[in-house]
Amino acid sequence: MVYSRMVSRLLLGAALCLPLVACEQPAVTWADAVPERTAHPSPLAHPPFVPYDSTLVATTPYAAFLETQDRWREAGATSLLLTQLVGMPESRETLTSAATIPSMGTGPAAETPLGEGAAPIDTLRCARSLRIVTAGGKDPRQGHGQVAVWWTRATGGRVHLMAAWRDSVPGEPMQTAWRGPIPVDTLDQGPRDAQAADRGAYGCARPAPSLAVDSINGYVHVAYALTGPEGPGIFYAHQMTPHALFEPPVAVLYGAHLGVVRVASDGDLVAVAYEDPNSRTRGRIGLAISRTAGHIFEERQMVSVGSTDSRDPHVVARGRAVVVGWSELASSPASSAEPTFLTRRARVH
Repeated sequence: MVYSRMVSRLLLGAALCLPLVACEQPAVTWADAVPERTAHPSPLAHPPFVPYDSTLVATTPYAAFLETQDRWREAGATSLLLTQLVGMPESRETLTSAATIPSMGTGPAAETPLGEGAAPIDTLRCARSLRIVTAGGKDPRQGHGQVAVWWTRATGGRVHLMAAWRDSVPGEPMQTAWRGPIPVDTLDQGPRDAQAADRGAYGCARPAPSLAVDSINGYVHVAYALTGPEGPGIFYAHQMTPHALFEPPVAVLYGAHLGVVRVASDGDLVAVAYEDPNSRTRGRIGLAISRTAGHIFEERQMVSVGSTDSRDPHVVARGRAVVVGWSELASSPASSAEPTFLTRRARVH
């Protein structure tokens, strides 16, 4: 998989630069010269964030409670960002892709039944890591489905990123069995040294993967952080064909430690917001943009500015518009002040 990552990046980069003119245009310009400080509540504080615990068992009521709170925070942040997104003229425009790149033809995925419950069965699933998105039409008479991703425990403090899917029967509620598991990324290297906990790279004590299912082309997008053979970093993988394997992951950015990553998509536009893995004592927020449905990320930019401590990024995308939001922590660790929620709008060209 490491070799596939390297080769696919080189080949897709060459394809993207044909014609050369497309590569000379900036992928992103800012609609806001600097981030906007809002009066909105910070998702980190409503409800208050509880640190991850690698020993927490996913099937316990407390784990379910914390995972529900995590999803509330994500949904709340998304609702705040969408109000800004719909007000941007670019959100009503269509992005013209810089290149057309076909599927790599990954082959069919496993179809082992994983139960008919609200979530696929996995006794090794990491607590608070499950994310589920409903795909397809909202009218059950037309049929729709669900996709799930999660971290599962592996040997030596490692984790694997897995996925599953299920379809509904047209005219009936979601009752079919989950199928899978589908490996998304199995290259996590685990602790490796005594500083692993400082990098956020120990077992299940890590942020959940981010999942988006595109409403235009149906592609499944997953963004996440792990310590690969090349080192810690932000990674991305997508599935272009339903019920197929994911294409080989691509590295968005390498760094020194792991952090929160989130993804949004709208057709050929894919946006990945992340905590900069190269920031030191104070967090920074970055944004990576793909105009080729996630095959290659043409541009990476810092979203936050200054020396503030920025955490927990969220992102929404539509047309040629992207809005990123994040929380700025108090300058003093001893301060009881709540984090401030900031946003910044971007135009994609």
